Amino acid sequence: MKTIPSAGPDITEAEIKLVNQAIRSGWYERRNLHLDLLTAAIQRHTDKRYCLPTSSGTAAIHLALLGLNIGPGDEVIVPDITWTASAAPIHYVGATPVFCDIDERSWCLSPASFEERITKKTKAVIVVNLYGNMVDIEPIRSIARRRGIAIIEDAAESIGGEYRGRPAGTLGDVGIFSFNATKLVIAGQGGMLVTDNKKVYERAKKLAHHGMRKYTIEATFWSEEIGFNYQWTNLQAALALAQFRRLRELLAKKKRAFGWYRAALEGIPGIQLNDQPRNATNTYWIVSAIIDSAYGWKKEQLMKKFRSCHIDLRPFFYPLSSMPAWKPYVRSKNMRQQNPVAYRISPYGICLPSATGITKAEVDYVCDCLKKTLRVKPTLCPVVKLQMG
Repeated sequence: MKTIPSAGPDITEAEIKLVNQAIRSGWYERRNLHLDLLTAAIQRHTDKRYCLPTSSGTAAIHLALLGLNIGPGDEVIVPDITWTASAAPIHYVGATPVFCDIDERSWCLSPASFEERITKKTKAVIVVNLYGNMVDIEPIRSIARRRGIAIIEDAAESIGGEYRGRPAGTLGDVGIFSFNATKLVIAGQGGMLVTDNKKVYERAKKLAHHGMRKYTIEATFWSEEIGFNYQWTNLQAALALAQFRRLRELLAKKKRAFGWYRAALEGIPGIQLNDQPRNATNTYWIVSAIIDSAYGWKKEQLMKKFRSCHIDLRPFFYPLSSMPAWKPYVRSKNMRQQNPVAYRISPYGICLPSATGITKAEVDYVCDCLKKTLRVKPTLCPVVKLQMG
């Protein structure tokens, strides 16, 4: 049987039409046509003064840090549970990442842990809307304002989400989006930086194109400082534009799939799915589940087991502080003690198949496999063989 993928896009004739248009006529004076249209659409969506398209969400975070003049000697707080790209740009600019714990329900940055990690060197915090869950920004903003700390919102996984009526990406001083191939709105690759801060925008825009000043007859291709090749292509933006125009439809499909999972797993003790607080709207980018440790199944065991059922699971993110790449920043620290929630739930977290086009029959099959697997201990469990309806 065909493997049920962990993630994947929903492509229609609308995307094919715009991409073909960009291929056929998106050159010369029209070389930025779709890029400009998407930028304008994101600007309307966020109601931000400045929007800068970038080659990736990672590039957008990098530029945000540079725009905020963060560098060597500075510290930036970031949740321990997130994709590594949320933290990597801190290293790029020569600053020090400080990993803090997550909230047990939302899996986003814990306000209490955030406040505990602040030092005189803290210049910014990167909050992440994990798996589409929205961070509880109010207490974090209150702490940050009181201590003069900038907030960068990593909304790579939450475009279309809301917190108290405000769109994801608008909750901090700078927001970033990603259009990676597995995201809700996809372009293969790409990102966007949004802000109301003119200085941050202008600095980011300059550095995104090799540190060049605005083209004039007197100074074309004139680099005033060494920058980066972080510009995005019109061709990719055309795909993202078609997807963004279908945002409500795509969000509805994600919400429907989450509803199927919730209904199928309802009543089974010890399974925690994505949080949905009253003051926020979850995008359900990836339906994730924390499995009670009493079942005895760790995420790697479940991934291996489900592979035999032709189901592609993703692991819940590992704590960044547990990875070799980040060890230089956590030496002599007991991170398991500092971030107990992250280390307690990560081993038992899985990301269920959440491709935008997933069917109810596929969700039912995944849930049947999970229920059957959890009835026995890992060492005793036979290969699960179920038929999809």
